[in-house]
Amino acid sequence: MTTPPFIRVLGTRFSPNRLRRPSPDLLDYVLFLPSICLACSLGISFRLIGPLFVVIPVGLCLLYAVLRLTVPPRLLSAYVAFCIFAAILSTYQLFPTSWQVQFREEAIVRQLIPLLGFFSVAWASKAYFGRRLIFGDPFFGAPIILVLSLVVAPTVMLQQGVGYQGDDSADAVLALYGAFGNNILIAMFFITGGIFLATDWRRYFGLVMVLAVAVTTHFAQFKVLTLIAVATLFGVPGRIAAIVLVAILPAIYAVGIGHVPEVMLESPNSGIRLALVGDAISSAIDTHGIGIGYGKESVRWRYQYSNMPAFTFLPDPRSMTPDRMLEALSTGIENSIVQALLRTGVPGFVLFLSALFAAFPPRNLPRDVRDHAAIIFGMMFIGCFVNSALESPLSAVGQGFLYGYLLALRASARTHTRAMSVGLARPTLGGLPSLARQGSAT
Repeated sequence: MTTPPFIRVLGTRFSPNRLRRPSPDLLDYVLFLPSICLACSLGISFRLIGPLFVVIPVGLCLLYAVLRLTVPPRLLSAYVAFCIFAAILSTYQLFPTSWQVQFREEAIVRQLIPLLGFFSVAWASKAYFGRRLIFGDPFFGAPIILVLSLVVAPTVMLQQGVGYQGDDSADAVLALYGAFGNNILIAMFFITGGIFLATDWRRYFGLVMVLAVAVTTHFAQFKVLTLIAVATLFGVPGRIAAIVLVAILPAIYAVGIGHVPEVMLESPNSGIRLALVGDAISSAIDTHGIGIGYGKESVRWRYQYSNMPAFTFLPDPRSMTPDRMLEALSTGIENSIVQALLRTGVPGFVLFLSALFAAFPPRNLPRDVRDHAAIIFGMMFIGCFVNSALESPLSAVGQGFLYGYLLALRASARTHTRAMSVGLARPTLGGLPSLARQGSAT
């Protein structure tokens, strides 16, 4: 019985006698990998590139995907097309309004750009990983990307004086290892790959890294991810863990929305997140499930609760410059799933959920590969549920990278299953077919 290619390649990646496999070609090096490496090397300082985001990653990744002749993610394409249709209607102000008071036509494009970034990176990642899975080497370039994500990006953020919730720059940068920004999302793809698919020091190195971040960060989202990963390592099926996560998070929010003032007293950050989600749901109800469209704000300007000082989420509109107003109107509600409901109503919400769960790991994968994919899906879901993951360039690239991998993995598994059903599958040195045979006993 041969060793699964995922494990074999990870085990030989730094070996001088490692397996010889086809390296990425010119398109990978010129179009796709530069986009990913740039996002990894800047972290939350990714905003420094400004409008260049439309060129890299959006433009380069779209060009890469088209040149690869890869079919775009179908359900995600349908959702993005619906969002563009809603944006066109929004230019004529045809959507109803709930409590929103501001509208800027120029804000429509700005609100759409991060989603287009997610779509373009997801499409390109699907094309990229489709090829790497055939070669049995989806973790190509792991050392470089990990250095960019875990060393270069924090250095850049430290040099830029990044702060978070009153922390000084050094403390903020340390805490941001637990944030689901582009660099951390992509780094965790490789680190968790080592944990679940390697059998040597890479597994223990990955575990130490994950546990160290979980202990030092104050981001609860990373602690939840760590809990799921550890539970999976101790035998809980990854798909089951992911399903439990998907069920529990909405339930917690459903209960918490009815007790926002009490939660605010205990944890202002958690309370305001619940308040934002509650306002978005109330807008969906006020608009009879149609949504508010684009160009309007998605958060209130001021929140006031009894026995608490007023919480000014956004400054007085009359004191804002046009650029600052556009930035304020693009502020998300820290929940991309509910944001889809707010902007595009029930139809867009259903399309978005369909696209998201199209990436859920299938059963017909080897146990280790399936568990790793489930952790990746869980990380995506947590990021979308507790952050403005698809409304910000700071996380849209990483989310697209993970989403494209999961779609490519599903496509590879589906292709192999069809081949097996007609008796066409043959032993291979790399790719999913040999992986699937290894996982038949699980």
